[in-house]
Amino acid sequence: MIKRMLSRVNFEIAAQISHNGVDHPCAVQNLSLSGMYCVGGPDLPMDSEVDVKLGLSSEHSAVSVAVKGKVARKDGDGQAFTFPHLDLDAFIFLRNIMVYNSGNSDLIDKEYRDYLIWKSDKNEYIPG
Repeated sequence: MIKRMLSRVNFEIAAQISHNGVDHPCAVQNLSLSGMYCVGGPDLPMDSEVDVKLGLSSEHSAVSVAVKGKVARKDGDGQAFTFPHLDLDAFIFLRNIMVYNSGNSDLIDKEYRDYLIWKSDKNEYIPG
């Protein structure tokens, strides 16, 4: 499990977890570029693969993104999901949320570069 390799921001947003063809609403409490923690969703077994739909809406527009996720941790309040692979749209969506809420685009970008190196180098993480 990746433990706090990437910054996490408190960000409350509604999401939809799809598992075995069944959609379940949940409330995201925090996000990172590698996952999210949510409450109110389904109680799924560890390592279950899910489809996650995250959406932002305002009075005039709505935007959403779909990502593949996996149950990484469970506690009495909710579940954490990892995002093993992000497509470009999902990366941009999550990066923009991270940068807006952290105020530090350089840190977010550096962490993600290091994370990708770690993933590609057989989990031998060497911070730069």
